Amino acid sequence: MKTKQFRSEFDNDVLVNIIGKDDFRYDVVKPIFEQFGFGFMVPTDYVVLIDGEQKLSKDVLKWIEAHEVAHFKLGHNEEKNENDEREADTLARLMLIKNGYHKAAQLVEDKFKERHGIEFK
Repeated sequence: MKTKQFRSEFDNDVLVNIIGKDDFRYDVVKPIFEQFGFGFMVPTDYVVLIDGEQKLSKDVLKWIEAHEVAHFKLGHNEEKNENDEREADTLARLMLIKNGYHKAAQLVEDKFKERHGIEFK
């Protein structure tokens, strides 16, 4: 996959990179994807990296983007804990709805219990 780079529509200060094997950084960040999932943020640089080698739908990609931007907005700069992850998913859902990504927002609700062990409220 060819790397895509763009400003997040959820926060213009955040640069999103969906990177694939063609990108020299992919081999460096692949172990981080394996540890943390399909995406992660670099809080000092306002950068989100998403694994472009995964076959993810547009809705899942938007959820990942919104979730990582939510970490920025919530000031989550340290190692994440379960409460941070729940807060990020909750804010991501609101941002997705506000920007018209209703299917992606529904995914957050549908996967909330699986991800966090509690029902979405």
